[in-house]
This record gives sequence, C-alpha cells and structure tokens, in this order.
Amino acid sequence: MKMLKDSKAVSPVIGVMLMLVVTVILAAAVSSTSSGLMKTTDAAPTAVFDVKVAKDVEQEMGGYSFNTSYMVIKQVTGDAIDTKNLKIVTTNYKAYGQQTREKLPSDSHVYGDPNGITQEGNVPYWNNVAYGYFGSNPLVDFGNYTVKPGVSMTAQSSPAHELGVWNGTDYDTTAGFGQMQDMFADWGNVSKGDFVNVKIVDLKSNKVIFASDVEVM
Repeated sequence: MKMLKDSKAVSPVIGVMLMLVVTVILAAAVSSTSSGLMKTTDAAPTAVFDVKVAKDVEQEMGGYSFNTSYMVIKQVTGDAIDTKNLKIVTTNYKAYGQQTREKLPSDSHVYGDPNGITQEGNVPYWNNVAYGYFGSNPLVDFGNYTVKPGVSMTAQSSPAHELGVWNGTDYDTTAGFGQMQDMFADWGNVSKGDFVNVKIVDLKSNKVIFASDVEVM
C-alpha cells in the first residue's frame, strides 16, 4: 500500500497558523506601545511651601517710617521647579465680584505710581539680591528662575502704589498698580486677620502641588 503525500492540504493549515502568529505579535506590540504612552504622563513635582501675607506693616528705613504690604512664598522642602511651569492662584474671600486671581509666568505689568518710580516685570519675584533688584534684571521675574528649598518668591508694595481701582473683575491701573494688587483680587478690601487662599499649580500636569488658607498678619 502506497502512502500519498498531499501538499495541498498542508499549505492552508500553515497559512492559518502564520496568520495567528502575526496577529498575536501585532496585539502584543500595540499593548506595549499603549502602556508606554500611559507611562509618559508628566508626574507633578512635590514641594512644601511656607506662605506669609501681611497688610500695612510699619517699617523704618533711613530715619523715617512707612507702611508696606507683602507676600512671601518660601520653599521648605521638595523638588527644584522651574517657575515657567508654575501658576499661582489666590482667592480673596472678601473680594467684590471675582474672588480669584491667577499669576502666570507669561504675565508682565508696570507697578507703581505713574508720578513716581515705576518698575516693569512679573511678580512674585525671586528675592535674591545677588541677581539684582526687581525691575532691574528680568532674571528675578516670575517665570525666569527656579524655586528649590530655601528660595523665596516675593511681592511687596506700599499704599502709595496700591492705587488701582478694582471693578469686580480686574483693576483699572490708570492711577497706579501695586504688586499686592497684582497678586490678589480686591486687595484694598483685605484686612489683618482675614484669611486668603494660596494655590501653586504645576502647569505640565495641571495638578495642585500646594494649597493653604493663610491668615493675613
């Protein structure tokens, strides 16, 4: 009895098996690519900040006294973060109309009384005299420096410069514009003992990395 080899019957089986192998390989490749894309999502940096806000604090300089208001955001611990990737959101619970105000690294304003000294830049500035004072060196403008443990971001102005008129949504800066007005909505309506909220947001991940109610000193 002769055994006949039927090559026509074997070819379709091998073809089906090859198709199954290719399908499995493609599925594995797609799954691997998808997992890789999911892992590339930017993780928010971590940081702890100490925030102080003061209204009309008496100071002395050169034999005379004056009142000043200020905000200091100091990083205590955490990652080094380029401020071009940060947004600061403040809330004045007593503000007329819109209560929140955002500070972005792309912002820039002219601060001061039009009849006196004016400074152009973006607060909160880097409080580092080694790089010069705010208004004289763009390197200290918010968005142009990196925060890390020990670095302080500052905004400061006197009543003589806080002349912008809050209209419920923004300031009319014709008469003047103070740095604290830039940081808070309706700053003129803030008093010592009030609470304001400060958030620091990572723009890459759009996640809040710091949030706290702060009592005004």
